[in-house]
Amino acid sequence: MSEIFFSLKKVHKVIQDNKPSKVCLVTSAKLLKELDWAIKELNIKKSQIILLPDGEKAKDWNEVEKLLLKFIGMGLDRKSLVIAFGGGTIGDSVGFATAIYLRGVNYIQIPTTLLAQVDSAHGGKTGINFKNYKNQIGSFHLPIVVIIDTRFVISLPREQIVSGLGEIIKAGFIKDVSILSLLKKHTISDLVKSTDLEKVIKKSIAVKEYYVGKDFEDNNLRSVLNVGHTFGHAIELKYKISHGMAVIMGVLQEFAFTEVQKLTKPSVRKNLENLLYQLGIEVNTKLKPDFRIITHDKKIIGNSIIFPVVESEGKVKLVNLPIHKFINK
Repeated sequence: MSEIFFSLKKVHKVIQDNKPSKVCLVTSAKLLKELDWAIKELNIKKSQIILLPDGEKAKDWNEVEKLLLKFIGMGLDRKSLVIAFGGGTIGDSVGFATAIYLRGVNYIQIPTTLLAQVDSAHGGKTGINFKNYKNQIGSFHLPIVVIIDTRFVISLPREQIVSGLGEIIKAGFIKDVSILSLLKKHTISDLVKSTDLEKVIKKSIAVKEYYVGKDFEDNNLRSVLNVGHTFGHAIELKYKISHGMAVIMGVLQEFAFTEVQKLTKPSVRKNLENLLYQLGIEVNTKLKPDFRIITHDKKIIGNSIIFPVVESEGKVKLVNLPIHKFINK
């Protein structure tokens, strides 16, 4: 697994230890302006910076192609080091590009959003979107290091903090219930200012690394991490909302769905609703997934889908459910 540091300053030691032939940083124009203090702290020159678009546009094949051409133009070789500086979309795109460029070059993840800090920066999954389907093309390529700095979170807008909390809450429900206990003590506004923020980040990362360590190439057990994602991705693509909020909606709706299937205790959904209320997260219950999108889900095998079910807080299992249970829902 990737080494994790909790200070931006650690990047200098990583570069010193790895002695790369060249270093380049990939980010967006918006982040370059908003987080200029971090760029200065990293001591990266303008000539070493490559820009990608913000949001899902960064995960278009055309953008990856441009990125690869810039790698060539900068003369990056197998001993070079690429730094992904941004949220999950930049991390995914850079991870994929470095996986296929020269059959693999080293990269560092510096996630600047809470969502990326607890989820996408870890586990080595890289990918881009294709024909309006999420992450249809990708590879497994671990960063050599992930650097987390909570100073990024403090400056995030509320929507992006909510987005990250979606994955944190999921981690609490699938394995580490102490995450839920910590979250119950806070509203969103005071969580980001408290010492509990770094605690829940570390605990959430530990949950992800547990399952990734058991099943790196996502053949079975790692699918547990997809709680909320089957419904969530279908909501996200239909309504173009943030991934984390879509996951929160997905978890709620999946709990309701598996509750009807007699697989989840009714108290689980109620406890999630209470936690969201405590944190101050409002969920639009009118948004429903487009279940035609589920037919393109990567977890489908034949006419069934590997579906993670939370039976009770901290207890989860994988079941094979026929696709018609969703399509005819």
